[in-house]
Amino acid sequence: MTRAHRHSGVFSFVLIPLAVALILFGIFSIVWLRSGVRTVEYSIAQLDNKRMAALKERKMLMAERASLLSLQNVKGASDEKLGLVFPDRVKVIYVKKERGLAPYKASLAGNNLQQEGRRLSEP
Repeated sequence: MTRAHRHSGVFSFVLIPLAVALILFGIFSIVWLRSGVRTVEYSIAQLDNKRMAALKERKMLMAERASLLSLQNVKGASDEKLGLVFPDRVKVIYVKKERGLAPYKASLAGNNLQQEGRRLSEP
């Protein structure tokens, strides 16, 4: 009996401190994990705040862009700064698009100019 008692004493001498160390290690690891989770949560909250601020700024920029590109502002700026006006229907020239590849044709109005061009090109 004394032998069994001695054996259990040595066994408990090693086992009890090992169990206490494992329990303390488990508690510290849980605290460390919770601290890491809190840090990640704070980082996520900061990034979400930045995202919301960026979305708000984007909306403001889109509204400013829309106001700058509105037809009234463009027309007002073209009239005041550049002196542009809308053309009359009589002065508008329509250009027809030809199908396929064709050489460009350019001519000056009137037959006299065409004849002069022939004279210059002929020897």
